[in-house]
Amino acid sequence: MEPVKIPNSNGQNLAAVIHRSTTKTEKLAILCPGYLDTKDYTHLIMLAEDLANRGYTAVRFDPTGTWESDGDISEYLTSQYLNDIENVLEYMLAEGNYTYVLLGGHSRGGQVSILYAARDPRISEVLGIMPSHAPVEGKRREDWESAGASNSSRDIPGNTEERKSFSVPFTHVLDRDQFDALGDIEKIKVPIVLVSAEFDVSVPPEHVQELFEHANESKKLIYLEGMDHEYRHNREEIEKVNALVMDALKA
Repeated sequence: MEPVKIPNSNGQNLAAVIHRSTTKTEKLAILCPGYLDTKDYTHLIMLAEDLANRGYTAVRFDPTGTWESDGDISEYLTSQYLNDIENVLEYMLAEGNYTYVLLGGHSRGGQVSILYAARDPRISEVLGIMPSHAPVEGKRREDWESAGASNSSRDIPGNTEERKSFSVPFTHVLDRDQFDALGDIEKIKVPIVLVSAEFDVSVPPEHVQELFEHANESKKLIYLEGMDHEYRHNREEIEKVNALVMDALKA
């Protein structure tokens, strides 16, 4: 593992970790964390390791305004996240001759992977693990707007007794309203792999199925029986998900 700092579009630094294949490769994988998640959660680390073993250079990163990356939580926007992906891609293309680019992530990371792939023809394949696409609406949106911010916390990697708190401004919702993964997935002309879980209440299987139905060929849908959105807390489930993903990938 190789920790690096990658300049973002605001002149700040993104914290990233690169996993390199033991053999020379032209395959690159960029992995995107879910909502307020970190690059250092076990499922992203293990996925990066498995991709490196498959012959990819894999890079995982914290989006602007979160965890080890620079910036304020007010900058944690979908538009900025897309800029971050481009910054990571440009950084990696400058250091290596990568001709095949896999872009993927879990939950919101899968959503932004779809959004970005619809905008950049350099992406060769897309991986969406339980990707969200529904807008923030109903009581959650009303409460968020009324309070001006939404308070959330996430567990610290390797420390189940401590949590990191975030207060995400309502501008996050307004920015997110500009994007439509369901419409954008129809624009993607490269292979796409989607993953859903039977007991996922955060991103119900029918939401992933809807994305799959709007996607073009070639496409694959992996359905995980008996699993939920938080599979990252179970190494055996992570191994199962990763094995299925590796079998489904084109390269």
